[in-house]
Amino acid sequence: MKRKRLAELVREEAGDLQEAPAPREERPGEAPHRGGLEASPKGEGPGERPLPPYLTYVRKECRLRPDQLDALTALARRLNRERRGKGERITENTLIRWAVDLLLEQYARPNKTLEEESSRNPG
Repeated sequence: MKRKRLAELVREEAGDLQEAPAPREERPGEAPHRGGLEASPKGEGPGERPLPPYLTYVRKECRLRPDQLDALTALARRLNRERRGKGERITENTLIRWAVDLLLEQYARPNKTLEEESSRNPG
């Protein structure tokens, strides 16, 4: 097998990208496109297996500090060890979704503003 040079690999990858369909551009305020999951979110057609839950979620990127990511990884591992294989695997993304749910629940309560809370917990 002949080894390829980096330039050859880059050209191949660029060619593959040109052949792939262009991503759909999103406008501000518009929900991201989910690639057709709206029509059959659970794969409930005849003879189809249900989709894993993570495929029903909308992808959103988030930048974390290294210490945050390390702590999330350690917590996910610890929780998975403690649950001993019961239920679905807990990932860093699972923990982030839980944190978002807690944040949204906290601010859904009346008389609570982001400014009040951030002034008590700077950083």
